[in-house]
Amino acid sequence: MIQRKNNRYITALGCLCLWISLTFSACTADITLDTDDAKPVLVIYGTVTNQLAYQSVQLSSSTGYFSHEKNRQISDAQVTLSAGNGTVYDLVEDQKHPGIYLTKKQMAGIPGESYRLKVIVDFNEDGKAETYEADATMTQQVVMDSVRMPKEEITGYHFYSINLYGQEPAGDNYYVCKYQVNDTLYSQISKMIVFNDLALDNQYITGQSISYMFDSKDKDKYKNDDDFNTMVFITENDKVTTYISNITKGYYNFLMQCQNGRQGENPFFGGPLSNISTNIKGGAIGYFTAYTTSISECVAGKK
Repeated sequence: MIQRKNNRYITALGCLCLWISLTFSACTADITLDTDDAKPVLVIYGTVTNQLAYQSVQLSSSTGYFSHEKNRQISDAQVTLSAGNGTVYDLVEDQKHPGIYLTKKQMAGIPGESYRLKVIVDFNEDGKAETYEADATMTQQVVMDSVRMPKEEITGYHFYSINLYGQEPAGDNYYVCKYQVNDTLYSQISKMIVFNDLALDNQYITGQSISYMFDSKDKDKYKNDDDFNTMVFITENDKVTTYISNITKGYYNFLMQCQNGRQGENPFFGGPLSNISTNIKGGAIGYFTAYTTSISECVAGKK
C-alpha cells in the first residue's frame, strides 16, 4: 500500500491506490526492543545480488528511539560470505565509509545458490568477540519486458505512474523496486517500492502501476506537507532506471515493517523498532538477503 500522510492527495490518488494494494503477513523471527533507554544492539544489513558488483554488508549500532544522534558505525569486524559451493569471500571495510564492508573483488550471486553471512566483532567492547550469522538463498530472476512512466492527472495533481509490462510467474512472489532518476539513485528503504503479486499471479502484466512520482511543476503545492522532504519530484523527459528485484517473503516482511514502523531515510538504522523481523542469529537485528535484479530504463512522460 502506498502510504502518504497528507489527506489532500490521498483522496486525489485514491483510485490509484485501490489497485496498488499490498498485503502484509507476520514473520516468525521477531525482536522486541524497548524505548529510548534500551541497550544498543548491533544492526547488520547485508545483500548479495546477481549483479556483478562489490557485495556489501553494513554494521552499525542502534540508538534510542527519540535520539537525534547518528548511528555509530561499527569498525574492526571480521566479515565473510560463504557460498553453498564452498567459495568463501572475505569482506574488507571501506576506508571512505566506516561500517561498510565490501567483497575484495566484484562478484555476482547465482540464483538458487545459498549464502551464509558471518560477522565476528567485539560489539559490547568487553574484550571478547561475538559471532553473528545469517543464511539466505538467492531467488530466481523475474524479467519485465519494459517499464513505462506515463504522465497522469487527478483533480489537479500531476504525477508519473510507474507501469510494468511482462510475464509474472506462477506462485507467491514478492518484489522491491529501487530507482534512479538521471544520475541520482534512490535506494533508501523509505523510498523503496515494495509489492507482491496478489493481483498479478501468473499473468502477463500490461501497464500495471506499482507506484508514482510527483511532477516537479507541482512542487510548491506540497511545501507544507509533513513528508515534503522525502518526496521524489521528476520532470518530463527525465531518464528513470528501475531495479526490480524478486525477493523472499521474509525480506518483504522486513521492509514492510521498516516502512510502517518509522518514516526516514534509514528507518531500521535509527531508533529501535518494536517486533522488527530479523534473520540474524546471535542477538543482532537487521537482515541478510540474496536476490536477483532486473534493470529497465524509460523516459518520464513517454507512453
